[in-house]
Amino acid sequence: MTSERRREDGSKGWLSGCRYSGMALAAVVGSSASAVLADESVLERYLGNWEMRVRTLQPAKPDIVYKEVYQWVLDRRFIQGHTDRKPDGTEDLIYGTYDAGSGGYPFWIFSSSGSYTYLPPAHWDEGKRTMEWKNPSGWDINYFGRCQFPNANKRHCSLIMKDWKGKVLLQQEWSATRLNR
Repeated sequence: MTSERRREDGSKGWLSGCRYSGMALAAVVGSSASAVLADESVLERYLGNWEMRVRTLQPAKPDIVYKEVYQWVLDRRFIQGHTDRKPDGTEDLIYGTYDAGSGGYPFWIFSSSGSYTYLPPAHWDEGKRTMEWKNPSGWDINYFGRCQFPNANKRHCSLIMKDWKGKVLLQQEWSATRLNR
């Protein structure tokens, strides 16, 4: 039995709709992650301690620097990342895995601000040493993200997010330098 929240005007809030999509997401990811393990070398590229340098181009903000650490968790089926406290006072928890159903790498980012982001499965291009995320069609927000791994100790990433009209909501570039494994 589930309870439903209603707004003051009597209509159902967004929470009731999320209940079913969240259960469906958990079922899909749960079955896919247990069915096939990823090529660990793709996710291993994230492991270790990193110094992050983030440049936010839109909306313009000062550059920030912080540390990020990734490790294997849950029988090496997921990687877990954690940031140090950033200059704005927030910190993040990140999870990534392989989804056999899509053949890609979904990521979840949870912030101490209370926000969270689900990135549908990224696709890995071994020849270019690049992981790319693109939103599925039909979303109100369009985004494209890319992380390129020129070597074992560097990661260069970019993200652009636009609303349905094409207005840029967020544009960032960041580089990560491995401090140690």
